[in-house]
Amino acid sequence: MNYKQFQNSVYRNASMGVTALKTMIPMVSDSNVKNLLIKQYNGYKAQKEITAGQMKQHNLIPEEPPLMTQLMTRASVAYRMKRDSSAGNAAKMVIKGTNTGIIELTEKLNHTSCSSPEAIQSAKEYLRREQKNIEGLKPYL
Repeated sequence: MNYKQFQNSVYRNASMGVTALKTMIPMVSDSNVKNLLIKQYNGYKAQKEITAGQMKQHNLIPEEPPLMTQLMTRASVAYRMKRDSSAGNAAKMVIKGTNTGIIELTEKLNHTSCSSPEAIQSAKEYLRREQKNIEGLKPYL
């Protein structure tokens, strides 16, 4: 996996977090959980900007996730939250989604030929933030 592929993976990963949380946050009534999710959402937006900026330096344009994937994510989040909008369910859903993203990104890190220390370091910092996000949500399970 080259630089472009690796960075697009990071960008799409953060984009999916933005998509999911943008749908979920208005549906969460618990203010503590909502604040954690807003912080995580802002982290995803920041990661997208960081990655896009790094790619721009290489004259690359980041690729968004496929529209169908985004639509399915929005629909799935909305459906699950309408069935159960509790803080515990919101925390559980976000932890599961975050874990999926961590697994995918860790696989990319372990199998990349990307030689950019800046891109690798940024992805590792992103993974550390994701772990902290999970820890913050665990008390609500």
